[in-house]
Amino acid sequence: MARWRPSRRAVRVAVSAGAAATGSLAVAGGVLLAREVRRSGARVLVERARRSRRVAFLALRRAFALARLRTRRAGEEELDEFHVHTAEQVFELLGGMKGAIMKLGQMLSVVAEGLPEVYQQALRGLQQSAPPMAPHLVAEVVKAELGQPPERAFFEFSPEPVAAASIGQVHRAKLFDGTPVAVKVQYPGVDVAIRADLDNAFLLYSAARAIAPGIDPEPVVSELRERMTEELDYRIEAANQEEFRAAYEGHPWVRIPAVHRELTTARVLVSEWVSGRSFYDLLDLPQAERDRVGEQLFRFWAGSISKLLLFNADPHPGNYFFEEDGVGIWFLDFGLVKRFEAVEIEHLKDRVAALRSGDDDAVVAAIVRHGWLRPGTKIDRKRMVELARLSVLPLVDHRPFSYTREYMAETIDAMFNIEGPYGDVIRQMTLPRNQLILTRIHLGLGGLFARLGASRDWASILDEYLFDAPPSTPMGEEVAGWPKVPKSVRGGPSP
Repeated sequence: MARWRPSRRAVRVAVSAGAAATGSLAVAGGVLLAREVRRSGARVLVERARRSRRVAFLALRRAFALARLRTRRAGEEELDEFHVHTAEQVFELLGGMKGAIMKLGQMLSVVAEGLPEVYQQALRGLQQSAPPMAPHLVAEVVKAELGQPPERAFFEFSPEPVAAASIGQVHRAKLFDGTPVAVKVQYPGVDVAIRADLDNAFLLYSAARAIAPGIDPEPVVSELRERMTEELDYRIEAANQEEFRAAYEGHPWVRIPAVHRELTTARVLVSEWVSGRSFYDLLDLPQAERDRVGEQLFRFWAGSISKLLLFNADPHPGNYFFEEDGVGIWFLDFGLVKRFEAVEIEHLKDRVAALRSGDDDAVVAAIVRHGWLRPGTKIDRKRMVELARLSVLPLVDHRPFSYTREYMAETIDAMFNIEGPYGDVIRQMTLPRNQLILTRIHLGLGGLFARLGASRDWASILDEYLFDAPPSTPMGEEVAGWPKVPKSVRGGPSP
């Protein structure tokens, strides 16, 4: 079988998006500096200047190198090599900076199907690990939060982290009764870094205008700020995790780790220790097994969104462990959870129904009604409907559909490339704030399904959850009745 390679256009689109974001960060430190003297505390101001300077240095250095290549009219292959080298440097920078900047890298990683393999490998590193903090810093945070250093707060505590990510890192430990636990410890000062990043995000997301000019950056930034501010308080994450655990109690294959509330604070989260195969371990399994995993992940998404009105907004591969028996899946990391309003699910139903109707006018009316297009905008309606169908094709056609990397690359290119086949359409459209996370989840899961090559009649499975249709697969019959909608176990974070 020939190895799939993205088109050069897809590479350039993806690199341009990354370059735009990097360039925006570089400019942010200088443009916002005067404003921030009035708005922010000294620590945030200093941190923003430090972080912006690091990104600016890389951006300027690579810009000069690119200018030299263009001056001597370098060929396509040499330019592609330049972009790959730039990607490696950018992702290395993201991994070391933690906070919202690294989170951005992780978010990009799940929609990277238009990138060469070397890009995806670099981004995969952001999903699975990042440079850890020193043991003495870990001890300081644990002592400040639990009143004792790790070696006294736990019977055993491994100073080396088993995972390190954007907000904190995870250590293996044992309670005094011998129970193995995972201890997530927040990086000291990460709240300052995130506030700096999120304020810079106004300019960061201005880069979105170069990719999809209709996007208004302010609602996008507001959504990001709200979600990441919540993620800083591990008590909120603990409550989210308990809510999911209660909803899926007794489920045949959904596993949610238990939380140890008595040891959980704003900056330390202690939960049940779990392990298993990684997502990437599944890629060599027979296709039938990968199809089953795809259906499991899809059902977890569809059920949680439609019945619980919430979902983990960070569906990257590092958030799943797969049990050795090939049945159970452990779902991890409930810090970045989006809560939906019932009307948002009604809008989703409305758009799906319109796209299935075959009536272009009904599709356009739904798009306008839900805020994707301003009323009265002159637009090529036929091409807008084509784009809308392409972006959610597996969810509207009642037939088996195999996710492929080519399909995801084509979809992402169509949705975000203003020089692409639908550029004239996306210039006129906007992205409503309440659709930002849903779009990210949709594309993120699509990227996972493409890696699996998963095939199912996804539209019929979705109907079970959105329209209360009868089970369409044996798995649907097995999990009918889940998720349960429990009385809220969410008391919110204690003061």
